[in-house]
Amino acid sequence: MNEPSGLVDDLSEFSGVAPLFPMPDFVLFPQVTQPLHIFEPRYRKMIADVLIGDRLIALGTLKPNWDALYETKTAPVFSDVCLGRVMLDREMDDGKYIIVIRGLCRARVRAEKLSMTPYRQVELDLRFDKYSDAPEIQRANRRAELLETLIATLSGAEGNRETTEAALRDLPLGVLADLIASSLKIATETMVSILAESNVDLRTDLLLEILKAQNRSQRESGPTRKFPPDFSAN
Repeated sequence: MNEPSGLVDDLSEFSGVAPLFPMPDFVLFPQVTQPLHIFEPRYRKMIADVLIGDRLIALGTLKPNWDALYETKTAPVFSDVCLGRVMLDREMDDGKYIIVIRGLCRARVRAEKLSMTPYRQVELDLRFDKYSDAPEIQRANRRAELLETLIATLSGAEGNRETTEAALRDLPLGVLADLIASSLKIATETMVSILAESNVDLRTDLLLEILKAQNRSQRESGPTRKFPPDFSAN
């Protein structure tokens, strides 16, 4: 069964086309908010356009070896992206923007549109969380296992156990997995692989293996990651 998380905005009116904002070494997940500083002229134009429209942007991740093509419309981007909405915006005196974007839904690029805009535009297939009618895991047990492994992995989480558990207890399992993934320091391509998996049971399998590997690494080298993470300085 494919379904929205219950937390996302209604996307029934989405046209299927969105501006593409490709970024290096960053993956946006649904239900995660991220402040961004928009300074390149083409992306300042993009923000100006979306603010008078539906405020939707497909935030994608550049593939390795993108550097030489960054200024073009052909820089390689992973096909799995996150459709997000600009929730807050502030235009600076110099025309730059500070925005806060919130991830809404996984999406996959079906095709790139030819356009006259300086920024890229893509046709998207939305990919809501999939909860199989015949669960492949015991989801209640998986939730508890994810939380316990997260607390064991991240510095500061044990001392904030009650707060951490209270904040995450009632979230849908798919949303919980995405919030945990967004807080981890892992390779960009691994982050993209988590974003690409709309089947929640399989996504939590992948995430749990990552958490366990980090837990093993932490036991060998000591705590290196704070939880909850600090607010981004971007």
